[in-house]
Amino acid sequence: MKVLEKLETFLVLAECGSYTEAAKKMYCSQPTISNHIQQLEEHYQTKLIERRGKKAELTEQGEIVLEYARKLTCLIAESETMVRKSQQKQERIMSLYVSNYISEYFFGRILSHYHGAYPSQLLEIYTYCYSDLRTALLEGKADFAFLPLYDDSLLAAEFDAVPLFEEELVFVISPSHPWKSRKMIYKREFSRQTILLPSSPFICSTIKQELQEHAQARFLQMSNFGTIKQSVQAGIGTAFLPYEAVRSELETGQLLTIPIASLQLIRSNGLVVRKGKRLSEAEYNFCGQVRQFFSQYYQRPAPVQAGRTPHQNVPAPGAS
Repeated sequence: MKVLEKLETFLVLAECGSYTEAAKKMYCSQPTISNHIQQLEEHYQTKLIERRGKKAELTEQGEIVLEYARKLTCLIAESETMVRKSQQKQERIMSLYVSNYISEYFFGRILSHYHGAYPSQLLEIYTYCYSDLRTALLEGKADFAFLPLYDDSLLAAEFDAVPLFEEELVFVISPSHPWKSRKMIYKREFSRQTILLPSSPFICSTIKQELQEHAQARFLQMSNFGTIKQSVQAGIGTAFLPYEAVRSELETGQLLTIPIASLQLIRSNGLVVRKGKRLSEAEYNFCGQVRQFFSQYYQRPAPVQAGRTPHQNVPAPGAS
């Protein structure tokens, strides 16, 4: 008997709690599910599943098998990851893990420059929102990544952070907003104003903390920066967004930005590397190229925007 195959059926049945639902999920017949469980019970020489009407409930012995079946599943997934890493090393494939924001607004230029310097290096690039990227790092799927640097104790315990650049989260409104002619806004004026927030819990908590002490604003959740920009342009609300994400819209007048008195939201972005991890030569060279790019990029003067010039030209750490 192929125990692993039957354990897969057992795991699905334990999750669904129903032979009918398990059969649907595995695209097979209900008798097939029953047969697999019967063979597994013969293998362990004990009852693992009790039928109670339409429900399938685990026995005490079934709970034990479930625990170890889950561990086996994790080990198999881990082995696949390690084999893939070994293949990548042999094939000189470098895996890069990058936040959606850095990938969308910076990586095109970085990769073009890097490929010119290292044309034979093969790359696999994985982009995630901060939460998913954080999970990939903590689960050991990656040893380094490029992402926003927040006050995150779990990451700090396992990874060293190298800041690459700082940027302002600028306050943006539509050109038709009643505040369009204002030179300055005060926090108390945000009462009954709608502020659109991204999915990042760190950005959300920072904005709410800064404003809720002074005004009762209305906060609406949006999935990403692109959706927020479109919603602000449509007049649905206002937002605080990274400068690079709205640079084009500010230059063309599709969005306007106004300073908030006694409020400047600065976000740091950088590279995190697993503590004690020695980067390969290829990884080290790539990270060096990225640091050089941001060092040069943030030495440029910021263009004049509609409304004002935000703090775009913050020097990168270590830049001369």
